[in-house]
Order: sequence, then structure tokens, then C-alpha cells
Amino acid sequence: MPTEADARIVIDQLLREAGRDITNKAQVSTEEPAADGRADYLLKNSRAQPLAVIEAKRFAVDPYSAKEQAKAYAVSLGVPFVLLSNGQEHYF
Repeated sequence: MPTEADARIVIDQLLREAGRDITNKAQVSTEEPAADGRADYLLKNSRAQPLAVIEAKRFAVDPYSAKEQAKAYAVSLGVPFVLLSNGQEHYF
């Protein structure tokens, strides 16, 4: 059964295709401490300021089910946008 790590492989590829350097912490950081957990991804703008939280779930999980969790992370980090993905379905 595919895991969240498998979904992250797909998400990483989508971020690269969108022009993000996922190895550059000024653009994308992972496992960012937030609220009562860690945001899977934190996207940053061109000034390295927080822009969006991405919450990743494994393929079998509806990513929309993580809406409240991701919203709490976004509020905690002062981020205006939330994205939810399981590598197959994506919500903004």
C-alpha cells in the first residue's frame, strides 16, 4: 500500500515542475514546526517569507480530510494559503 512518502515523491516532482528548488530552504522547507505538529511543506515567496502550507496525505486518504489540520498550521505560521494533496488529488 502506498505511503505518505510515495505521495511526497509526487508532490516534490510537482513542485520542481512549478519551478521550485525543493533543496533550497529559502523556497521550500519540510516538517516545519507549527501549532500542535509539523507542516509537511512550507512554501516561501521570493523574499523567503512564508507563503503556503502543503499538507500531504497518502494516496488512499482524501486530502480534504486534513483541511482543519493544515489551517491550524497556516494560522500558527502566519501563512495565507493552504494546499492539500495526496499526490493524486489537490485542493487549494
